[in-house]
Amino acid sequence: MRSSLFVMALIICTAASAMGQRVLDLPEGLPSMVIERAPGPIKIDGQVDKIWKKAESVEFVFPWNDAAAEGAQSTEARMLWDDDNLYLLFECVDPFLDSEVTEKDGPVYQEDAVEIFATPRAEDVTAYFGYEMNINGALLDYMAFEGGEQRTKSIHFNWENEGVGIATSFDGTLNDHADTDTGWILEMVIPFDNFRHLGGTIPPVEGDVWRLNLNRTKGYNGQFSQWSDSATDHADFHRAARFGRATFTMKVAK
Repeated sequence: MRSSLFVMALIICTAASAMGQRVLDLPEGLPSMVIERAPGPIKIDGQVDKIWKKAESVEFVFPWNDAAAEGAQSTEARMLWDDDNLYLLFECVDPFLDSEVTEKDGPVYQEDAVEIFATPRAEDVTAYFGYEMNINGALLDYMAFEGGEQRTKSIHFNWENEGVGIATSFDGTLNDHADTDTGWILEMVIPFDNFRHLGGTIPPVEGDVWRLNLNRTKGYNGQFSQWSDSATDHADFHRAARFGRATFTMKVAK
């Protein structure tokens, strides 16, 4: 069932990407970010509280143009960490809130969804974890292998996360495209134990570098976007060699 799901995802992604083409110049390097320590406990409730305002933010780019899109869906992401967990916040502008999938491991890639690909091993991106979530908080998780310069060849959906928490909120009318919506927020916590299968130092220490990417699927009348440009002609996120660099620091966000 889960292997069939991946095949379906590839077909959908290929069909969708054929509708657009590259509009940005090829990137010269990889982006980087610094992930600071959380200044206090983080409540996963889908809200942008004072703690998140202290975290460094990164913005997504739109490498490909989709002729059907009516305006860009901008995305801003932030990350923090403590001894036990990695925390993420996505703030997503979207005039057409689109989300019907509610089941675990459902086809969230057909809708407006955000995702993180990550590995603790900065010099070896052949294996990584993927977490993809929609406005309903439905989660599709997996381990990916045989990644690199070419498209990742092997994705295993039988892997299950341990202790991941997700909360969302939105401003608008879900799945009613007759009106204009504002957007949605997704907040997430990933226990570091989830990454122990790939090696590296868990939890991170000062100066550790992870390779990761943050992506967003197009949803209704939208556009594919991501933090680190995968440098492909059409929308294709699974290009591990193009993952950006995230450096962990003991410095507390303030």
